[in-house]
Amino acid sequence: MTEVPLIAVDSLTVRAGGRTLVSLPTWRLGEGEAALLIGPSGSGKTTLLHVLAGLLAPSEGQVIVAGQVLGALRAAQLDRFRGAHFGIVFQTLRLVRALTVEQNLALALALAGKPKAPARIAETLARVNLSHLAKARPERLSVGEGQRAAIARAVVTQPRVILADEPTSALDDANAEAAVALLQAEAQACGAGLVIATHDGRIKPRFRSVLELRAA
Repeated sequence: MTEVPLIAVDSLTVRAGGRTLVSLPTWRLGEGEAALLIGPSGSGKTTLLHVLAGLLAPSEGQVIVAGQVLGALRAAQLDRFRGAHFGIVFQTLRLVRALTVEQNLALALALAGKPKAPARIAETLARVNLSHLAKARPERLSVGEGQRAAIARAVVTQPRVILADEPTSALDDANAEAAVALLQAEAQACGAGLVIATHDGRIKPRFRSVLELRAA
């Protein structure tokens, strides 16, 4: 029996303003696999990541995640599906400034429709070495600490898919290596597929599956 991929992309095209932003005939990601989307600014990395998450509808083609055609879902259904299946680390970390680090993780669980889980939150923060900052608000965090908090928020729900947009762009070599290692370890811990979009060639050697995009 042929294994069903976690993510399947077919005949995908995204256009805007008369330009083709992304053109991807076919692409697959299996359960537990990690892939790197790499390319210069303007090559469509963030656009493709948003399409994979159902945040942006393609002009043509389809994306199937965990057997579900994203384009077949209405907006409210898509929001629920995304909350239940995805953990996302955005390029701008989007931590809620009025909440503490642990409250940001609790909010992620609530939005995913999952029960309150203080032990799960504490365990996740311990793994990313942020237990001592659980009660801190985002403005108290360094760049690296904020990145780890965003990763913790993305994985606390134990998602099927983890998407990360430029997670190393503001980090030095040591912290960039640590951030990617953390993402890979967390994805492995919950059996999630991992997709990182980046222009950062430093992390390319860590990935067996690399999709190189080119600017239009």
